[in-house]
Amino acid sequence: MDCKKHTAKILIFIVSLVFIDTAMAQMPNEDKKQFEESIKWLETNLAYVYQNKSTGEWWNNNFFYNPENQEINIKNASSDVPNATDKDVYFDRIVNLKELDMASVRIDHAYSNKGRIVKGKVLHVDVIGKTKRIQKLYNGKPSFKEFFLQVSFPAANDSLFAKADQCKKHFETILQLSTKVYPAVDSLQNTNYLFDLIPGLYNGSNNSRCEIVELFPHSLELKFFRNDKLYKKSVISYDESNHHFIYWMVNVAGSSHFELNLDFENNIKLEANAENYKLIFPNSNQFSILDEGATVDYNRIGF
Repeated sequence: MDCKKHTAKILIFIVSLVFIDTAMAQMPNEDKKQFEESIKWLETNLAYVYQNKSTGEWWNNNFFYNPENQEINIKNASSDVPNATDKDVYFDRIVNLKELDMASVRIDHAYSNKGRIVKGKVLHVDVIGKTKRIQKLYNGKPSFKEFFLQVSFPAANDSLFAKADQCKKHFETILQLSTKVYPAVDSLQNTNYLFDLIPGLYNGSNNSRCEIVELFPHSLELKFFRNDKLYKKSVISYDESNHHFIYWMVNVAGSSHFELNLDFENNIKLEANAENYKLIFPNSNQFSILDEGATVDYNRIGF
C-alpha cells in the first residue's frame, strides 16, 4: 500500500474517533444516563435462547455495544441443543449507531419459521438509505454486507414476546441520543465538527434532494435537485483569518453571498445577520434551512 494513502487512512480514522469522543463527551448527564440505561436494557434483555420448532434448531441471541466507536453487534449462534456454548454456526452483524435510520425502527410480525426468525414479533431497523453498511461475519469471517437488522421475539415464549415493544423504545432512544448534536464550548471545535458532520445525501420535505460534498478543508458545496434537475447550488466556506462563514448561492435568478455567524448555545446553527437565512443542525442525520420565512427539513439518505 502507498505510504501516503496509508497515512491518510490512519489520520481519517483518528479524526473520526476524535469527533465520536467529542460528541459523547458533550452529552449532558441526563441524556448520558438515559443512553446507558437503554444500552444496559438491550444487553441484558437481548441475551436469550429460543428454538425454531420447524427445524428443531436452537438459536442464541446477544446484543453488544462498543463505546469506543459506537458500534453495536447483534450476535446469533445456532446449535442442535439449547446450549449457547455448543455453537455450530454463529453470525455477527456489526454497524455504527449513526448509520441506522431511527425512522425505520418498527415491529413486524413473522407468521412462519425461517432460520433465526421464528413465529412472533420481529424488531426491524434499516440502515440510512438502505445502503449495505452492516458488516456480517460468518463464523468470525467477513461475509457480505446487509442493509437491515432483525431481532426475533418468539410467540412461543410469552416473556420474550412481551419485550418486543420495549426493545423498540430502547432502540429509538439510543439512536436518537447517539446522533444528537451536542455543541462543544469552543467555536473552532464546533466549526470542525460542522464540516465533518454535513457531507452526504439528503431528501428535503419540499420534494427536493440535497447533495453536500467537501471541496477542500472548511469549504462545502451544496447542490439542490428537483426531479433530478439541478436548480440551485451553494458554497459554505469558513474564513479562518476573519473567523466567519461565507455563504455563496447560485440559482436561476443569479448569484449572491452573505456572511453567516456560528451559534452553538443549544444547537449548532449558522445565521445570517442581514438576510432571513438560517441553517440548523439538530443531529448528525438531519439539518434544516430557514429561508425567507419558509423551513425545509433535510433527512440523510446517504453518506
